Amino acid sequence: MKKLIIANWKMNPTRGIDARKLFKSVNTVASKLKNVETVICPPLVYLESLGELVTNRACVLGSQDAFWEHAGPFTGQVSADMIFGTKARYVIVGHSELRALGETDTMINKKIKSILQFPLIPVVCVGEVSRDEDHQFVKLVKNQIKLALANLTNEEVSRVVIAYEPIWAISSTKNAKHCTPADCREMVQVIKATLADSVNPEIAKQIPILYGGSVNSESVESYLEEGLVDGGLVGHASLDAKEFIKILKIAEKL
Repeated sequence: MKKLIIANWKMNPTRGIDARKLFKSVNTVASKLKNVETVICPPLVYLESLGELVTNRACVLGSQDAFWEHAGPFTGQVSADMIFGTKARYVIVGHSELRALGETDTMINKKIKSILQFPLIPVVCVGEVSRDEDHQFVKLVKNQIKLALANLTNEEVSRVVIAYEPIWAISSTKNAKHCTPADCREMVQVIKATLADSVNPEIAKQIPILYGGSVNSESVESYLEEGLVDGGLVGHASLDAKEFIKILKIAEKL
């Protein structure tokens, strides 16, 4: 299985010309890699423009979100139909920043079902705000997964990617702490066990699990090897072409 490295640009950069420049810089290297699938998730306004730069061996594009309805009076929303109409093939769902604004597990489940009606891959984010001594955070993550995948078939679940993002370790979180590879590995095992309970165990083994708690070139190797993840969901570090390329090259060698 190829390593999966996804860049989440969030609300950056502010100009389309800079988005194209960043994409081109990363694409030049990414298109030469054999062991890494590189996905760029820019702000939605750039998907069409960056799609013009995509070739068969280029970076793959992704969306940072999708609404569950196909069309209608939903101001500010973008449907999976529209996303598929661009060259995007991945969609981030349930990101911690959207959950913090009120997105619920039920809403996330509806989004996933809508996305799966197209040849799109949902990247489902799960993760705890903090860790407690009673390990209630483990139950929380298990429930996030179960509710997100509720009423999906084995075939549908087989198309999903899970991204573990411990909110307490994200750099933008106040008083953020370091998530060790051991911490990551513990949750990967929880996620794998939860998936195995939800679908055919053989299918569960094939579902990629990413780490998304402030990944950079200094930490990515330890998460990939010791943390037992299949890739990374990279935020801030993906906005620096040199830094992100370092991450890609490290993943390529492992």
